[in-house]
Amino acid sequence: MLHCTVKFCGGCNPRYDRGTAYRQICSQLDGIAGFSYPEDGVHYDVLLILRGCTGCSYLYEEISAEHRIICTEQAEADGAAARIAALA
Repeated sequence: MLHCTVKFCGGCNPRYDRGTAYRQICSQLDGIAGFSYPEDGVHYDVLLILRGCTGCSYLYEEISAEHRIICTEQAEADGAAARIAALA
């Protein structure tokens, strides 16, 4: 099972409900990936970044993760679970 974490980038341009998108992604990956909030010193397989705009380039480099998946709108969030599942 993949060890994943999530970051929610500010609310500067809320194009979609990031909380709902996160819950949907977690539900789709039940048994494939487990999510938790980031902890210092922990390495993750995937960092899921749910942001509401395309202007921010911040990738949370302080969080150690093999892969970073970024969603800036609902259409990308819908495909995020498939992208994470493909890493399993």
